Parts: sequence; C-alpha cells; structure tokens
Amino acid sequence: MKSLQLKLIALSVALLVAAAAVVSLFALRDFEAGLTPQMAAGDREIGASVLRVLDKALDYGVPFAELQGVDDFLDDVRTDNPKVSYLIITNTWGQALYNSRAKTLSNQGELEDRLAHWTQGLTSEQVGAYLNTAIPIRAHGEQIGWLHLGQKADVAQQQLNDVMLDLGTVLVVAGLVALELLRLLLTLTVGTPVTLLHDFLAKVREGDFTWQLPRDYLGGVGKLNRHLNHVVKIINHRYHQLRSTARNQGKIAPTYGLRFLTNKDDKHILFVSALDYIRWPFFLLVFSDSLSLSFFPVFAGQFYDPALGLSRQLASSLPISVFMLVWALAMPWAGQWCDRVGYRRAFGVGAAITTVGLLLTAASQTFFDLLLWRSITAIGYGTVFVTAQSYIANNTPADQRTRGMALFLSTFFAGSLAGAAIGGILVDRLGDRPTFMLSALLSAAAAIFVARVIRRKSGGGAPRKALKLADFGTLLRHKQFAAITFLTAIPSKIALTGFLYYSVPLYLKSVGASQSGTGRMMMAYGLAIIILSPQIARLADALGHRRWFVIAGGYAAALGMFATYLNDSPLGVLISITCLGMAHAVGVSPQLALVGDYCKDAVQEMGQATTTGIFRLMERLGNVLGPLIAGALIASYGFKGAFYGVGILTLITTTLFMLLFFRFDAQKPGAVPA
Repeated sequence: MKSLQLKLIALSVALLVAAAAVVSLFALRDFEAGLTPQMAAGDREIGASVLRVLDKALDYGVPFAELQGVDDFLDDVRTDNPKVSYLIITNTWGQALYNSRAKTLSNQGELEDRLAHWTQGLTSEQVGAYLNTAIPIRAHGEQIGWLHLGQKADVAQQQLNDVMLDLGTVLVVAGLVALELLRLLLTLTVGTPVTLLHDFLAKVREGDFTWQLPRDYLGGVGKLNRHLNHVVKIINHRYHQLRSTARNQGKIAPTYGLRFLTNKDDKHILFVSALDYIRWPFFLLVFSDSLSLSFFPVFAGQFYDPALGLSRQLASSLPISVFMLVWALAMPWAGQWCDRVGYRRAFGVGAAITTVGLLLTAASQTFFDLLLWRSITAIGYGTVFVTAQSYIANNTPADQRTRGMALFLSTFFAGSLAGAAIGGILVDRLGDRPTFMLSALLSAAAAIFVARVIRRKSGGGAPRKALKLADFGTLLRHKQFAAITFLTAIPSKIALTGFLYYSVPLYLKSVGASQSGTGRMMMAYGLAIIILSPQIARLADALGHRRWFVIAGGYAAALGMFATYLNDSPLGVLISITCLGMAHAVGVSPQLALVGDYCKDAVQEMGQATTTGIFRLMERLGNVLGPLIAGALIASYGFKGAFYGVGILTLITTTLFMLLFFRFDAQKPGAVPA
C-alpha cells in the first residue's frame, strides 16, 4: 500500500508539473512578444513628462536651441528612471542640442550617425546595444526636433530571463505543494480509512461490537464506514432483541467475552492518528511566515531611526533576534499547554495568534511597532512549532526517532523554501505589506484545516514537568551535553539566522539583485535539506557514529561561509547557501540523537522530554545571537568580513567539538555508541 501511494504521488506530481510547464512556455512566448513594445511604451511615458516641461519653456517664446538647464534636467530624469541609459534632444536634421550621458556611451559615433538620419517618426529601433525610442517635439503645430530615449537592449533579455527563472521557481514550489497535498489526500481517502477498517474489523473479530467508524466526508474507501456501522447497529439490535426474549423466558446465557452496546453512551468512535494530518497545516503555516524571509531585513531597515543610537545594520537585525527570542521562550510554555489542551486547540490557537501578528506586522508604522507585532507572531509560531513537533514525536516509533525528526525538519524546510521563493516574487509585484496580509490569510487557512481534521479530544501526549533553572544547571554540568549544545547546536543556528536569514537578503539587495532573485537563491538551502536530510538520517540510524556526521556538517558549514569570502559575488553566495544546506542536512538531525547516545545518565535523571526541551531551548540561543553577531560584523567589517567571521566561528567550534569528543572517547571507550 505504501509503495502504491508513493507511485501515485510521484505520477501525479510529474503530470501536474509537466502541465504547468507547458502552460508556462505558452505564457512566456506571449510575454516575449509583448516585452519590447512594453519597454517602448514605458519610454514614451517618460518622454511625455519631459515634453510637458519643454512645452512650458517654448510657450514663453524661448528659442528651441537656446534653452537653459536642459542637460541638468535630463540628468535628473535619468536619475529618477535608472532603466533609461540616455536622453538626447535633436533638431529635425539630427543635430544633438541637449543630452544626458550620450557622450559617455561606447557607441557614441554609431548613435549620432543613426540619429542624424532618423525618419521613422514615433517608433523604436535597436541602435547598437540600445533600444532607441524617438518622440517628435512640436511647437505651434510644427515639428521642431526629436527626443530620443535609450534603454539597454539586453534589458529585455534580462527581464525574459528573470521571468523564466520565476516560472521555474513557481514550478518547483508547485511540485512541493502538490506533493504535500497529494500525501494528505491519499492519507485522508485511502491510508486512514484502510487503517480504520483494519482496526475496526480486528475488534469485531474479537467480539467487540461497541465501536463505530467515523463519518466520512471525502468518499473513497471511507464510503464503507456507513454500511459497516449499519451492520454493527443491526447486530447490537438483534442482540438486545434476543436478550429481551431470553429474559422473558428466563433463559439468559453468558456471551462468552462478546461485548455489545447496552446503551448509546457505551458507543465509541474509532480514530487513528496520521502524521500527514499535522504535516500539511504545519507546512502551510511555515510557508505563510516564510513569505517574508527574502525581504524582511530590508523591510525592517525602513523603520530605522538614528535616535535609536544603533547602526542601521544592528537595528535591522533586532526584529529577527527578538522574534527568535520570543519564539524560544514561548516553546516550553506552549509544550506544557499543548499537553493539557490537546493538539487541535493548541495548533488552532497558535495559528490564530500568528495570523493576528502577521496582519499587525503589515500595519507597522514605527520600529517599536514592528518589534511588538513580531513578538506576537513569534508566540503563535512557537506554539504551532512545538505542537507539530510533539504530534510527530508521539506518533513515531521509538526506533525511528531520527527519521521522525528528519520528517519534521524536511516539512519545516520545505515550507521555508517554498515561502522564501514565492515571497520574493510576490514582493516584487505586490509590495511588502500586501505580502504580509497574504501570509496572514494562509496562516488562518492552516488553523481552519486543523479545526476540521484533527479530532477534538486528541491529546498532547504525556504531561511534561515545568522546566526549572536547576534542570539547566544539571544538564550543563554534563560535559558532553554542554559540548554538543555550545559547539554544534548553537553555532549551526548562528550560521542559519545570521548568514541566511539576515545577511543574504541585505547583501543581495546591496548588489542590485531583485527580491525574487534573493528568494530563488535561498531556495538552495531548503532543497539541500529536503533532498539529503531523510537519506542522511537513515544512514546515521543504520551506521551509528553520529558524532562524525555532526563534525562533517560543521566543517562543511565553515567551508560554505569561506566560499562567499573568496568569491564576493551572488554566485559565491549561492555556493555558500548550498553548502550550508548540505552541512545542516548532514550535521543537524543527528545532534539530538547524539545527546541520547552520550548523555544517557543525564537523560535517565532528567527524563527524555525535559532533556529535549532544554536542548531545543538552548540551541535557540543561536537563533537569537545570529542576526546580532552578523549585524555587528557587517557594521564593522562589511559583508565579506561578516561571512569570514561566521566561518571562523563555525570552524573553531567544530574543531573544539571534535577534539573534546576524541578525549571523551578515550576516557570512556566502552560508552561510545556503535
């Protein structure tokens, strides 16, 4: 059944992506055909505004060839419209009277010769490396000259390339979303109903007729539920008829372990839990919040006020760090609350809080507004995060713990990947505030889905004890736990938030990259996680020696940071992002399992849940510190210095971790896991 589901999912996603690709090619062809006329139309609009100013001067009777300050005016127009490479005003026989930048062009001679013989009227034509648009200048009903505006001809090709990349991005994201949706639909219509039927019929074979199947709304295998419930109802009804008849005759006999309904209150509805029930809404909520990943540092910079007494770089890092801090602090409380109220209510309330926070973020007016609204969003996000993590952990077998965590991480990073990529495209076309509003809408959709699918009385697992400061002290005195936390977990998060979430959007903005281009580059991290993480998790579970996976991941992350330092370009950033994704796919998933391997005595003393909670809370310290460290380094040493600094930090901590664990292994060779 599992193999069949996977084949159906693969086939459906392939067909969907192929169909979307065909539609995209037709759309791209139409876009290409209309791009040059669209560019010329934009130049004509700019030209019309220039002519309005010239007309006013000419109306005062100033001779056309004796206008003053025209060159400066044209320079200002070109500054306001960076896509325009030059503006030239000629008389009717093509002699240049006024210009902006025309004398610095590489093909000046060719351009002057072509303009001297310009007779096409109101039209556009490629002249050398430029698309030239000519607009006639008239005074008193007669043409007295030409206004020529030029854009680089390769701008059209660049825009075409951008659109092709955007379409490719949309196809990748569409494939990811389709994959998640198809998994969910197959679970709802096939997987869960079949499991329910199996469990239901097993109870019937045991002679237990007190159970009923839930009502099915989606069809498929679940359509049998109503008929089987009717059969059980008839069996119970006939049992009561026989019992009544036997009682009247005084011949009641034991039922030998058979269980029947004695009243309606004894009826039980059979339910099963499925990871995909929480996987889809979790993906959707992560996707919604990640729409802002590719532009949020730039958005935060809009609220910078020198009165804060901080550098712009450090100030723009604060909203990210505050979000991470509140997220980390909310998780222990959210976990305990989830245990009390159940997954459905915890996820729904968390998603609702996230929705409100995103809406308020869209309405931010000041820097402190932004900090407050992002803090509210973080509370909801942390609640959803820990609820999804708890649901997956409590519904995954103990021997598949690393694999279950890899599933959780792959869902998280799939949502982040898709959100960052699509968010970059949306902000280029809609703007930042409408994108936040769309994020809020998707977050609300996740809350509605959970309210409809996850059953009301679903628990949150065994109650957790509240974390105490003494618990932190007990674990941090454990050398292996402290080494794993401070030398691998925290540096990994510093690299993630400091480099990827904070530095990359600002760096790419500084070199002129579009927001959609930033989103596409950030996709590389999530793709590496999604592709490699499940395979690495299986390999780590099978081979053991998880410390080597963690060490390899740390060194790969350091090399990734140095790639941008050595190649200070968008290509270098792409290499760094990809290396960081591969490094975290190798080194992050085994970290928690490594705690269980090396800290068994601490886990037995504190309990698995408490140990995990403290470890996760401590690693969030890296999320908080990452943007602050990167912002301070950028303010002092620039982007290259910041990338180099994060790389050195990762290299040093990984080396210390390796040396310490060599020592731990030498001291207690028998305790080292296979």
